[in-house]
Amino acid sequence: MKNKIRFTSLLLAALMLFGLTACGDKPTEPKSADGDTTAAASDNAAEMKTPKTIETPLWDLTYDEADGWVYEEDDFYDDDDFCKIVLSIPKDGTDYDLISAEIMVSIEDPYSFRDYLTSYGFDEYEYAVNNAYELTPVGGIDCLKEEGNYWGSPCLRYLNRVEGASATVLMEIVGEHEDARVEKLLSGLTINLEDIGNEDGPWSWEGEPFSAEPRSVMVGTHTLSSQWLPFTDCIITKETFQHAAVASGNQVFLLSDGAFQRYDYDGTSLKFAEDIALSEDYEDISIDTNGTIWLSNFMAPLISWKDGKQTASYDGPDHVAMHPSGTWGVSWFSDAECEKITLSGGGIQTQPLTFKEVDLVRRILVDENHIYVCGSDVNTGDQKVFIYDAQGTLQKTLTDADGGGLGSITFIAETANGYLALDGNMREVVLWAKDGTYIGAVDDSDLFGTSYPWFCGGAKLADGSILAIMTETRADKSAEELVAFKLSGF
Repeated sequence: MKNKIRFTSLLLAALMLFGLTACGDKPTEPKSADGDTTAAASDNAAEMKTPKTIETPLWDLTYDEADGWVYEEDDFYDDDDFCKIVLSIPKDGTDYDLISAEIMVSIEDPYSFRDYLTSYGFDEYEYAVNNAYELTPVGGIDCLKEEGNYWGSPCLRYLNRVEGASATVLMEIVGEHEDARVEKLLSGLTINLEDIGNEDGPWSWEGEPFSAEPRSVMVGTHTLSSQWLPFTDCIITKETFQHAAVASGNQVFLLSDGAFQRYDYDGTSLKFAEDIALSEDYEDISIDTNGTIWLSNFMAPLISWKDGKQTASYDGPDHVAMHPSGTWGVSWFSDAECEKITLSGGGIQTQPLTFKEVDLVRRILVDENHIYVCGSDVNTGDQKVFIYDAQGTLQKTLTDADGGGLGSITFIAETANGYLALDGNMREVVLWAKDGTYIGAVDDSDLFGTSYPWFCGGAKLADGSILAIMTETRADKSAEELVAFKLSGF
């Protein structure tokens, strides 16, 4: 019979007062609480002016209402596998909080915790293998400590994973976390976990990398074929959506996780060649026929890059899709009121370019003959692809088989026989004829052998095929990878 374990926190109060921390140990696993600590916890409550105790299946909290702590019922969750509360101390005379304290314990898989690690600046390998971080006891659990910010406010976090209990522990204090009432609050916390002998799944370095065999699928009269293009060192990512690529001859340039990298492409694989340093984080990438690469992002300058160095920089535009000539492009943010930018004599000129059939823009791409606006229909709200000429005159609209909406188009290109698009939300490759007639679509699993990836984008390769990049969770859930395929047969 398993023992129900209760962690008490009196000893924590003393440790926090003297600033003691544990270092180099694995996360604290459940231990039995003895009578002395239970009695001491009662003494701690006795020292409070107005003690109040909240009991849940996963933690108990005794705090002093006289310190000003309050909470709303909507901020309290009390389930067998998820217990959370958000307490706050309101700031006098305002609608704001001086301090907000969240306490959360969740019985769950380890993947959210592993995301927390990297989000808060910890290295997974250093944590799991080298035990490199100091730990601070909170509520009976030895926790990582991180001081950062939350939407511009100072934030103190304590977190860890209790593997045997399959539990993630997170405390997040926003605001004046050095206030003595915070330490006093946490000293009244007791985390109660049961060791069920759980073993978490593999870490990224322990798991099985993604792989896929070639596949072919009929779509209308076309036989679409896919070929997996392995990166010589697989790319592990925590970012599902923001990855982009362009191709130039036997080179592929990749924007991924804030990094700008060049890969050598030999027709069967992508081999890392170099990291390229940038002064800003960029999301959008275009390439012109001269091999100049254009990078843009909201609140960052539009820059050009060629032959290993930056060649120009322009302030003003937002997201930019450049024309293959490299002389003009479209600057856009979210609504249909965009700008056509023209580069001349080292300067930039702008003129309004409004796509009146569109409500909200999700993405814009430009090729030799077209401006593709992927966004919502101003009348119906359906997601469609609106194809314009260089002057902003609508030429055709691409829809689903019934004339309705698509999902979220992340890449589109004109082909010899029509148009091909990657629909990230529907996880489909979609084909249309030259006149915009819907031909059909194929699911990711049938064409690529993947399992619910996100299609991040694509690029035309020199032989006319399409490079499709996507993020895919490994079968063993050890990591999310950025993977690439070559698409042909359209």
